[in-house]
Amino acid sequence: MRDCIIELQQLSKTYRGHTALHPVDLQLYRGEIFGLIGRNGAGKSTLLKLLGGLIYPSGGSVRIFERSATEQRSLYERMGLLVEHPGLYPQLSGYDNLELLADAYGMKARKASIEELLARVGLANSGRRKVKTYSLGMKQRLGIALALLGSPDVLVLDEPINGLDPQGIVDIRHLLLELHKAGMTIIIASHILEELSRIATRFGILHEGRLVEVVSREGLLQQCESRIEIRLDEPEAAIPILEGELGIRRYKLIDRQLLQIYDADAELYPIHTALAQGGVKVQGIVRQQVSLEQYFLERTSSGGETDA
Repeated sequence: MRDCIIELQQLSKTYRGHTALHPVDLQLYRGEIFGLIGRNGAGKSTLLKLLGGLIYPSGGSVRIFERSATEQRSLYERMGLLVEHPGLYPQLSGYDNLELLADAYGMKARKASIEELLARVGLANSGRRKVKTYSLGMKQRLGIALALLGSPDVLVLDEPINGLDPQGIVDIRHLLLELHKAGMTIIIASHILEELSRIATRFGILHEGRLVEVVSREGLLQQCESRIEIRLDEPEAAIPILEGELGIRRYKLIDRQLLQIYDADAELYPIHTALAQGGVKVQGIVRQQVSLEQYFLERTSSGGETDA
């Protein structure tokens, strides 16, 4: 059984009559990388702010490690946050920004630990420079370092690769996978689907303030992999032929007329021929490939149901 460390119960937020986030029920599990996908304005930042205790909810609750975060605000200290733009002091160096935050949190941060943190985010050679000289990508790296200060149990990141060049994106990806391997729970909001798909173990799709779907990495990859779709009068009659004659094992009945085949070696002509010879009427057969973008667009235009 998976260890739930954060639970959102009917969590919502309204600003001056405008609902930024409709009630959300969601469980987040220890050691997972949860990717929150949505267009700009979908409610991603609002959800992360509520999750991290930066704003108060209009309704619902957040439970962290099975305790109410509203009643016990100290639970938020176990989180590292980078939501929207990191709060940095431009006249100070990256090192001094980290040291200042450590002092504010009452941490006894040693020089070596701060330098190690700067190195982890790729700022080993820039830590003593003033932040006002940093590029946008360097500021993002420093923001991640600030979020990691104190070795939090949960890391919450809003668009962490914003402004990074290709090498920077790879570096941050490797860092997050390293933290994941060490057992840290990571929640990331992003609109860059391709990059998020490389690291997340589970995904939540937000659309117009609603959590329309939660899907595992395996489920997402299955939906997006190449497949053969067959429309039939009687899909059940096709199964003995697919399994017995063609040796096909990876398939799924979608509805009363649609069957999908996921076997990588399956070919259209042999399938069509075998079904026709077996007396199964085929209305249509086609190979499909759904991209991540198509999958996302389908979910955010159909108003699907949440599957948590």
